[in-house]
Amino acid sequence: MKLLFASDISFNEYEDFPGQTAADNIMNDAAKLFEKADFSMINLENIFGEKEKYTQLIKSGPRMISKKEFISFLNRLNPTAIGLANNHCLDYNAEALLDTIDLLKENGYITVGAGKNLNDAYVPVLIDKDGNRIAIMAICENEPGVATGNTAGSAGYNLYRVSKSIFDLKEKGYFPIVYFHGGNEGNPFPSPEKVELYRHFIDIGAKSVIAMHTHCPQGYEMYNECPIVYSMGNFFFPYNDECKSWYYGYMTQLNISGGKIDIEIHPYKFDFNSHILLEGAEKAHFMKYIEYISSVIKDEKILREFFDSWCVLPELHYLRELLKYSDEMLEKGPRSVMAMKNILCCEAHNEFVRNVFRIIYEGKFEAAGKHIKAIKALQNMELPDFYV
Repeated sequence: MKLLFASDISFNEYEDFPGQTAADNIMNDAAKLFEKADFSMINLENIFGEKEKYTQLIKSGPRMISKKEFISFLNRLNPTAIGLANNHCLDYNAEALLDTIDLLKENGYITVGAGKNLNDAYVPVLIDKDGNRIAIMAICENEPGVATGNTAGSAGYNLYRVSKSIFDLKEKGYFPIVYFHGGNEGNPFPSPEKVELYRHFIDIGAKSVIAMHTHCPQGYEMYNECPIVYSMGNFFFPYNDECKSWYYGYMTQLNISGGKIDIEIHPYKFDFNSHILLEGAEKAHFMKYIEYISSVIKDEKILREFFDSWCVLPELHYLRELLKYSDEMLEKGPRSVMAMKNILCCEAHNEFVRNVFRIIYEGKFEAAGKHIKAIKALQNMELPDFYV
């Protein structure tokens, strides 16, 4: 059985719909892989509709929406399921999210990872085919837009809920797969806590963890014979970003047979007008790139050093937001605390802040920058000098 997973797709930066023919041509390469899969899934990182119709969510960061015509891109790919567990599914509040879910279902797609309440958002996709019983749950970090017991939104990560779901699905004879939206944006490596968390999911019964959100490809590993993909990068997210790694990623194919899983990756690059599977020398370079960043994950000490270096990059600004707190915010209301709330509630941001304070406390801020040059090279899809 072949399961194909793709990551974040968004059309927010398009000014106008380019037309059905253009959409088909852009997605043509990837669609051939989707067609060969027994099950396929992608993460939709904007809702569909007219922004004037809805009320914007009070949040930090951009709000993502595109016109309904852009569903043509998805229709060319024709995934089995569409994940909605991400930090943009509630950008235009519950009405827009529920309208988008209805639109996707009308077009024949299973939706997972968001719903009318938290229980609804946590309902997994169940697959029974050729003797294989697979359950896929879509989860995201606790950024703005997570569902509650009685409000719509995404399936926000909760260790107890995720663990219980894995145990329950395993008890029912399913192979649980966690499709996770989280991590530090722009970091070529997963954080130490993400490595621990995803391995924990495997330790308690998940058969694979497939992750995204970082806007750049990270590595993968086989852990206890189970694949963990730390981030596939963007799937199709046209944007004017200076980091070359924004425009590269890979699809993950899981091949399941006889109770065992192996992994294949399919790298690509994209821009506003194309999405192309890599071939030849360009593919060989990408595979060497992934091989290197994957090798770092195996070394706990080196991985920590790279995370420390990423945390002291001068352009990162989370600490400045934290230092803005004042009692006046109690009177000013939601908009005055939205950035600070996101830093403290989102697991990736929180880990970053805690780590920076640790580095400062230990007097190691300057020393922590030893790998900044290598990180900058990797963000430009280049291998560090010491590895080439």
